[in-house]
Amino acid sequence: MTTEARRVVEGYLDGHAAEWLSEDVEFRDMTRPGPMRGRQEVGAFLRLFFNEVFSDGRIEDVRLTAGGDRVCAEWTFRGRHAGSLMGESPTGNRVSHPMACVYEVTAGEIRRASLYYDTAGFLEQLGIGTTDVAPAAVSVQEGLESLT
Repeated sequence: MTTEARRVVEGYLDGHAAEWLSEDVEFRDMTRPGPMRGRQEVGAFLRLFFNEVFSDGRIEDVRLTAGGDRVCAEWTFRGRHAGSLMGESPTGNRVSHPMACVYEVTAGEIRRASLYYDTAGFLEQLGIGTTDVAPAAVSVQEGLESLT
């Protein structure tokens, strides 16, 4: 399964298309409480993050380690902060930040993903801190619900 799992994750990382995700995918950003669930919700989040929050968001310097049905991917995320994710005002700052994600692949689709990164360092590069994010900011879940 290692070769198949690696192929699926490589395809997904090439453009973050929701077609690589199972209908019941669970996506966990380990810095947030609770996962996003389902291809539609996770796909909407990915489009928002890579196309609006970061107008030129991309991953570079990808390194993969695969074993069985799991693939660990490490990369550097780069982009310019152009939109709001948590109620913050866009800063226009460029970020270059290391991230890692563990993917579980079943039947040729990503069934589960767990994303890890240093939130404080990420916010620092954006030029905002946790206290600068609007107290009444909507959660990612609520923001995604308003898109549908």
